Amino acid sequence: MNIGELKLELIAKIIHTNDLETLMEIEAVLNNIQQTIHEVNEPPTTYIKSEKVLVLNEWQQARIDIALKQIENGEYLTEDEDKIEMEKWFKEEEKLFGQ
Repeated sequence: MNIGELKLELIAKIIHTNDLETLMEIEAVLNNIQQTIHEVNEPPTTYIKSEKVLVLNEWQQARIDIALKQIENGEYLTEDEDKIEMEKWFKEEEKLFGQ
């Protein structure tokens, strides 16, 4: 099931529900989400992975933003450069710990 199908299923269940308490609980949850969004002043970022929606908090999104800025500025290693750096690091570790 994808996010669109889930939304439609939830809407259908809400339409067919006559239980006032259940509807009020749903409203409270949605209001709480809206309040949280307004507190941050922008909607949280969501990523869909394996039919689960991951909502990032401010700190997580900030870390991603920093990483994206680093990539834009060329502040990253290629896979080959990373392998060379890792090999150097392992050799230093071997010297220090004699493994």
